[in-house]
Order: sequence, then C-alpha cells, then structure tokens
Amino acid sequence: MCQHIGKTLVKVDRTESTNNYAIGQVYENEVEEGTVFLAHDQTAGRGHFANKWESEAGKNLTFSIFIRPAFLAVHQTFMLSKVVCLGIENCLSKFIDDVKIKWPNDVYVNDRKVCGILIENGIMNSQIRQSVIGIGLNVNQARFHSDAPNPVSLKLISGETYDLDALLKDILESIDYCYAQLVAGKFEYLDQAFHDRLYRFEEWHAFKDENHHYTGKITGVNEIGQLRIQEKEGPIHEYHFKEVVYL
Repeated sequence: MCQHIGKTLVKVDRTESTNNYAIGQVYENEVEEGTVFLAHDQTAGRGHFANKWESEAGKNLTFSIFIRPAFLAVHQTFMLSKVVCLGIENCLSKFIDDVKIKWPNDVYVNDRKVCGILIENGIMNSQIRQSVIGIGLNVNQARFHSDAPNPVSLKLISGETYDLDALLKDILESIDYCYAQLVAGKFEYLDQAFHDRLYRFEEWHAFKDENHHYTGKITGVNEIGQLRIQEKEGPIHEYHFKEVVYL
C-alpha cells in the first residue's frame, strides 16, 4: 500500500508549536496532503484549552500531520481522534505492554500519559476542509519538570533508548494504515477497535462531574465523541471534554 501520511516530511529545528507552524505553512504555501512537520525542539507545545506540553529538545517526537478529510461530515470529526489514537496504540503495543487510549485523545501506559494529541479542524459548508493533527510522544526524556500530573516516557517504562527516526517512521505507517481504513469507510471496524483499547472501558471506577462524585463504568463513546458513563444504580451520562474527571 502506498503511504499517504508521512510521504513528505518537513523538519524544523525549533518552533513554538508544530501545529502553529503547520497551519502557517498551509495558509502561506501549497502543502501536499499527508505532509508531516517535525520539530527537534518545540518550545511551547499546546494541548487542549490552556494546557501545555513539556518536551525536552531532541528527546521526544513532536510533530503535526496535515490532511484534507473532506469526506467527513462535521459530526464525524471524532473519527480522526480514533484513527490517530489507534495508529499510535497499534505501533506502541508491538513493544510496550498495557497501552490504552484515554478519551478523548491521549495514549496511556500503566495509568500514565505517554502521548497527547491536539487536532485543529478548518470547517466549511458542514465539511472538514482541513485538519492539522499535533502529536507529542514522550520517548527518551528521563525527567519531567512541569506540573502535569502523570507524564511518562517510553524510556522510563522500558529502560531503553529509542531511535527517533525509526520510531517516527513506524508510527506514521501505523497512522496511515488506520487513516486508509477511514477513507475506505470502515467506520464500524474503527469504532470497535477504539472501544477494545479504551482506557477503563467497562470497569467500575470513581468519576466526578459538576454535580457529584459517583462510581460508574465507561460504556463507550457516541458518534459526536461524547464519553458515555453508566452510573452504578443510576443513569447513563454523556460528557464533552472537560465535563468529567477520572478519579
């Protein structure tokens, strides 16, 4: 299969945010779909809302992917999160145990965050005109200094040092494969695969929303990307991002 994502790789020595850099390039130049923008040093990586992403220069993978998924309707945008999370999980699971996808778009290993994803979409006429997918994967960093609650790196998990170029190649091939399934319309296959790998899926745990603390279990994610939690001896709740806290 001809690789689509990662066929063109643009390396940047230093930038504040690969997503910002990629978006700037898309607006200023003709950028081939599937182009990847990789930063050796990302100085102000962004997460959702005001979240920051800590990354030591030359130790991790910080990159953004540009695609044009015009075949998706706006209400299907969460499929992109599923595809990217699955691609990363599939790759890491080949050499790391207990890799899970934490809703909405993080990858966890043993209850700790190893990868964060930020997807920014440009929408026109109820279709996704373009998407820039930012990915931060902790690889060889041995210490974290920010106030993030639970970061971990592949090196801290396995004790090994990884070849960043080789790992990037494997991850892009894995994401590309999953994206090809999306292009082919295999939504049910991707939904099932996503739920099979979902962090705390069908397990009883404590949660907190704006109204109360309760015990519940994650039963899935609906079509628009809301997390569904069945409260023990109570109703099923549906949450957008930041409306529920894992305890």
